[in-house]
Amino acid sequence: MSNARHTRLVRAVWGAAMALALTGCASTVDKLPESFGGLPASAPARPAEQPAFPNVYEVRPTRDAKALSNDEQKKLESELTTLRDGQNSRLVNPPPPPPPGKAQPPKAAAPKVLPKKEAAKKKPPETTGATPPMTLIEPAPPKR
Repeated sequence: MSNARHTRLVRAVWGAAMALALTGCASTVDKLPESFGGLPASAPARPAEQPAFPNVYEVRPTRDAKALSNDEQKKLESELTTLRDGQNSRLVNPPPPPPPGKAQPPKAAAPKVLPKKEAAKKKPPETTGATPPMTLIEPAPPKR
């Protein structure tokens, strides 16, 4: 019985030693043929020099750009609002479909987005009485 344990121990030590020895060959894997686990021929070549790591402790340069003035900021906000409203109007009123001669892939239905003014005016649909509206039921306070 001790001979079998000794044999297993020797095999385990030998396997660990081979594994450690092979880890030193990790940089030569790209020189092995692809059939033995090397890199394929289509793999890009390694760079000749390793790129330098950025200095983490280096002070970042100050920005040359100045903050926007109130007038510039208002102008940009108005431009963005105009663009948003234009996109919303295109969603509500899509352009006409192309002529029927060309085959077009089916499009998914776009969600209907109303401009701010129309969304504020629109009222929720009234119930017909078939089902009562849902109410919020507050949970009972915990018992002590």
